[in-house]
Amino acid sequence: MEPNILLIGKNLSTLDILCQELKKFDRKVFYANSEELIESNLKNNSIDLISVGAGLPDDVSERFVNFIKKIAPETPIHIMKRIPGMTPYSQIDFTNEKAVMLRMINARK
Repeated sequence: MEPNILLIGKNLSTLDILCQELKKFDRKVFYANSEELIESNLKNNSIDLISVGAGLPDDVSERFVNFIKKIAPETPIHIMKRIPGMTPYSQIDFTNEKAVMLRMINARK
């Protein structure tokens, strides 16, 4: 079963495009760029994994991760590392890899 994914990033229009692209892989994806949207998604959707983009400033990313850990401590959070040449599109490969890994872990249970 495909996991429900929450993408977290800086720009909602970019997140919307990334969400549309991930849906081409039959992923069920939600997105947020604020604590309010993160909380709403975690409370209203069954989120299996969270992908945090590398475009967020470090302090914002850290704040979001700490906020998530208080609301959904069991939900895996994957934070992209900044590397040269990275673009917003890099989050698609990163998120797909994490989704496949979670499926394999769940298949072993």
